[in-house]
Amino acid sequence: MIPRYKVARAAFGPSTVLGALLSCCLVFAGTAAANEVTDWNVIIEQTAKASSVKPGGTFAGRNVSLMHLAMHDALNSISRRHDSYGVHRSSPDANPRAAVMAAGHGVAVRLYPDQASSLDNLYSKMLLTIPDGPGKNEGLVLGDEVAAKIVALRADDHFDYVIPGGEPFVSGNGPYGSGPGAWVPAPDSPHQNAVFSRASLVTPLALKSPSQFRNLLPGPLNLSSGKYSRELEEVRTLGGKASTVRTPDQTTIAMLWAEISLYRTFNEIARNLISARNDDLWESNRTLALLNVAMADSYVAVFDAKYHYQFWRPTMAIRWADGNEKTTSGSWLPLFPTPPFPEYPSGHSAACGSAQIILESAFGRSTPFAATGTTSFPGGSRNFSSFDDASRECVEGRMLSGAHFRFSDEDALYLGQHISRYVIRNILAAR
Repeated sequence: MIPRYKVARAAFGPSTVLGALLSCCLVFAGTAAANEVTDWNVIIEQTAKASSVKPGGTFAGRNVSLMHLAMHDALNSISRRHDSYGVHRSSPDANPRAAVMAAGHGVAVRLYPDQASSLDNLYSKMLLTIPDGPGKNEGLVLGDEVAAKIVALRADDHFDYVIPGGEPFVSGNGPYGSGPGAWVPAPDSPHQNAVFSRASLVTPLALKSPSQFRNLLPGPLNLSSGKYSRELEEVRTLGGKASTVRTPDQTTIAMLWAEISLYRTFNEIARNLISARNDDLWESNRTLALLNVAMADSYVAVFDAKYHYQFWRPTMAIRWADGNEKTTSGSWLPLFPTPPFPEYPSGHSAACGSAQIILESAFGRSTPFAATGTTSFPGGSRNFSSFDDASRECVEGRMLSGAHFRFSDEDALYLGQHISRYVIRNILAAR
C-alpha cells in the first residue's frame, strides 16, 4: 500500500486565515516531518485563498513561485549550490531557517497586504523556535531583503491580467473566423467573458516569451478528418453530463482532474514526498520552486496558444456541429460546466506534463504517490505507480469531463513536458 502523508489543516476563512497555525509548524501524519519551506508553501496557498488581492489560480501560482524563488536566492546566499534566480548576495553566517521564514513572510506580506496581521502573528510565533543570536538576525535581514528584491523584479510581469471574471472578448478573429471551429462562450459557462485573453503580454518566469514553444503544437485537428469525427464522438459519448456509458471509475477520474487548481494538487504531492524523504531546506525549496515556475509558465504558454487558435469547446462543437447528424445534439452538456476560454490546448494537461517532469527529476520516474481532490472531488484520492501514470490519466480525465478533445490533451501534455525540461536546464542549475 502506498504510504500517505496528509497535511493537517484548519478551515481558514477571510478573517481567520492562518490563525490555527499557532503551533508554529504544520504536522504531517506518520513519521515524515515538514520543514519551514513546506510550511510556507501551505501558508501562502491558504493566504491566497483568504485574500481579496488579485485572486485567481494562475496568479496565485505565480506568487508561490516568487516565494520559493526568494527562498532559493536567500539560501543560495548562505551556501551556493545552484545558480541564483535574480538576487546575488553572500551571507554565509546567516541562519538558513531564519532566512527561509523571512523570505516566506516577506513575499507573502507584500503580495497579500490584506492578510498582513495574520501573517505577522504567525511569523512572530515561528521565530520563537530559533534561538536568538547574530545568525538569526542576519538570516532575517537576508530573507526579507531578498523577498523585497524578487517581488520588485516581477512587479510588472502582467500575471495580474488573469482576471477570474474575465473580460469582454470579440470572437471571430481567429483562424476559424465565426464559422465552424470558432470559439464562442458556451451557454453553460460561468459567464460570457473570456479569461486570460491577454496572456501573450505576460512576461514568463523562465521562458523567453509566452509563444516560445507554440511551434511545438500541431494545432487542432482538421474538422473534416476522420480522426476529428472519432474524437468528437468520443467526448460526446463519454464526456456528457447525461452519459449512460461512462463508468463510475471514469467519472471518478474526471472528477479528480477537474480540480480547479492543479497547483494545489501537485504542491501537496511534492510536499508529501519531500517530507517522506526528509529533504533539507535547499532541496525542498528547489523542487517546489521549479515545480511552480514550470506550471506557471505552462499556463501562460497554453493561454497564449488558446487565443491564437481560438478553437471551439466540445460543447459548441456538439451542439452546433456543421450538419453531422451523428454528433449534433442541441441540448448536450459536459459533465462539468464549460470553461470560459478557448479549448486548444488543454491547460490542465499542460500542467500535468510540467509537474511530471519536475517531480520525476526530483524523485525518480517510478515513485508511487497519491493525489487528493478538494473542489470537484472533495475528500477523494487516487493512487499512482508513477508520474507518467498520473499524466496519462490526466489526459483521459480532461476528455471524460467533457472539457477537451483527446488531441488537445495529448498536445498540451507534450508542451508542458517540454517547458519543464527547458526550465530545469535554464534556471536554478547546479553549480
